[in-house]
Amino acid sequence: MDSLTHIVLGAAIGEALLGRKIGRKAMLWGAIADTIPDFDVFASPCFSPAQQLLVHRGITHSFLFITVTSLVLGYLFSKWFKKAEVSRKQWTTLFFLGMFTHVLIDSFTGYGTGWFEPFSSYRVSFNSIFVADLFYTLPFLICVLIAIIAKSGTERRRKWNKAGLIISSVYMVFTLVNKIFITHQMKEGLNKMNIVTSDFVTTPTPLNNILWTAYAADNTGYWFGYYSLLDKTNDIKYYHVNKKEELLKPFESEKDVKLLKQFSKGYYCMSTHDSAVFFNDIRFGQMGGWDKPDSAFVFSFKLNKNSDNTMALNRSRFKTSFGDAFSSLVNRIKGR
Repeated sequence: MDSLTHIVLGAAIGEALLGRKIGRKAMLWGAIADTIPDFDVFASPCFSPAQQLLVHRGITHSFLFITVTSLVLGYLFSKWFKKAEVSRKQWTTLFFLGMFTHVLIDSFTGYGTGWFEPFSSYRVSFNSIFVADLFYTLPFLICVLIAIIAKSGTERRRKWNKAGLIISSVYMVFTLVNKIFITHQMKEGLNKMNIVTSDFVTTPTPLNNILWTAYAADNTGYWFGYYSLLDKTNDIKYYHVNKKEELLKPFESEKDVKLLKQFSKGYYCMSTHDSAVFFNDIRFGQMGGWDKPDSAFVFSFKLNKNSDNTMALNRSRFKTSFGDAFSSLVNRIKGR
């Protein structure tokens, strides 16, 4: 999830656990605890673009990391803040729950979270919510802001903070239930077109849980389709994108390409533009694919060969403006 969501969630947890003991400082420490797993971004300059994809949400998002780190920080904070009358156990609980909820809600997105590192490189992803969802974050943020304004230790503050935690939790459960319904609807649409596939994945589009996309693999590529809860029918029109695996052959021995394939979990396709070859991770969809099937993929990397025959990897940029993409997204959400 995005940084704002983690800060809000951490602040709410801090208030619920230690608000009556240390006042607003509980929200501050809770917010910090919830953002600790994302400190991996500070290591990004030390790695190549492809390596960065696997470093993020890697070891710092593992159960091992959050357990060890919470024990260490719990001990240190109990020594540093003796006058706060917060026990070592309470500090440890604060940091553990802050980091645990961070890696938990991250796993609901499609990026993948390394719960089991360094023992396993498997990435957990439930694909039920986008990395930034306005319907999850905004109500939660409003509740927490009202709680911050309220006087410390008051019933009003406690109730608004609790309301934020409940509303956000209910919404997260909704995304899972909604995914089950959406998956059924989109599979029905695939069956109506008599399309036979070997795999099928559904995931929400940016900023919402109303419009979803599905991709299904066959022998030559992937079938893509979109469905909104506001659509009048489930008459989904799927379109096909060729994988074009042959374009990858000149780069298959490159380390960065192997890392891209690992990160994508095998869900990728190749494309060309102006004689350049692009590696596209299809799990994050296309920016505007609901309107134009030939839209650029969100996660796309340009593969280049330098003069010395070494490979240079560059992240491609969108040609469509954010305003245009957002406008078309809203229209498609409405079922248009």
